[in-house]
Amino acid sequence: MGGKAQRVIVKRLDEDAYVLTDATHGIEFHVDHLRRERHELVGELRVACGMLGTRAIDGVLSHAAFNFSSAQTRSQRARLLGERARTNGKVDWLGLLEEACQHVLQAERTGQPAVLLRTVPRPAPDDEYDVEGLRVPKHHPTIWFGDGSTFKSYLALHVASEITRRYHVNVGYFDWELDGGQHRDRLERLTGPMMPAIHYVRCERPLVCEVDRLKRIKREHDLGFAIYDSIAPASDGPPEAAEVAAEYNRAQRQIGIGGIHVAHINKGPAETSEQKPFGSAFWFNLARSVWNVKAVTGAAGDTMSIAFYHRKANLGPLRPAVGFAITFDKNRTHVRRANVGDVAELAASLPLWDRIRRAVQHNPQTLAALAEELDAKVDSVDRIVRRHKSLFTKITGRDGIHLVALVERQAS
Repeated sequence: MGGKAQRVIVKRLDEDAYVLTDATHGIEFHVDHLRRERHELVGELRVACGMLGTRAIDGVLSHAAFNFSSAQTRSQRARLLGERARTNGKVDWLGLLEEACQHVLQAERTGQPAVLLRTVPRPAPDDEYDVEGLRVPKHHPTIWFGDGSTFKSYLALHVASEITRRYHVNVGYFDWELDGGQHRDRLERLTGPMMPAIHYVRCERPLVCEVDRLKRIKREHDLGFAIYDSIAPASDGPPEAAEVAAEYNRAQRQIGIGGIHVAHINKGPAETSEQKPFGSAFWFNLARSVWNVKAVTGAAGDTMSIAFYHRKANLGPLRPAVGFAITFDKNRTHVRRANVGDVAELAASLPLWDRIRRAVQHNPQTLAALAEELDAKVDSVDRIVRRHKSLFTKITGRDGIHLVALVERQAS
């Protein structure tokens, strides 16, 4: 085109990724991993070209780090592209590169515009995935934490397959602990030979170092949800450090999809270790939903009873505990919904409001009877009943004594 102005079409792929296209010559500038260093915008620039006779490798003329703020860097890269493309002056590489850089610089300088909150659409009423009563936000981080033998990874794979099957969402499994073969075996045991399309990614480096690769995989496979297994090996430093939790959270936000992040428990007594995951308080604070996981092995050793206790909910009310029974036979692993209250060891960890709810599910009871059954103080039971007015109510029995009942049961 000689000295004529070029037309570059810009498409933003992500917060720090663009593709810019010169359709006339079939040239694409792929920009990724943008960041500010010493007040200059740097990143990676990959230039693809479909013209015949070029020295491209798999269609790529050049793929290297690039300083978008430097005129000298643009001039040097333009000469390199002209040499590798063998266009002999027929393409104004410097003009194209200048236009591409100006687009990227302007877009990054402008950023996302401010919006009026009143114009922002409300979250959809079905903004959660519901797998047999276990709810996880579609677009925000959820943490599952528990001891190392509570089958968190197994059940995370079960939830991933159910989300894929029920909601037709592409799910990624980002793994820092096992390998693809072991998870493939687990998936086939859970689902049979007609396995759902879970996209498995083996990760060797901390999440902050894997984020660019995972963003690319998310785009390539249109992932809508992910399992991160697990937080400790995916951390870029000790999980006890606040900055490590903050960097991890920023990295998962850059990936841009909701997910379940598997974690472990703190050491110490159950009343504290079962409330928050191991590490800095920021893990608990930055997650939008947090579930504690406990497991009890059956007497024969071929069954497991698993309980999920909801410890935090930023996007709605705390949910009742959810139970699962896992049965292992020769070739299959069967997961079914179970009642947490049926296993004494698991029922003991239910929050008091949930234990009261289960106790009056069929028949109203007095405060004194509930306190005796639940091994709690009458004042504690009364305080919980008064605090959860949307859940409990008090009615008067035939003998004039006040009874605790469920609001939903009275309404029906």
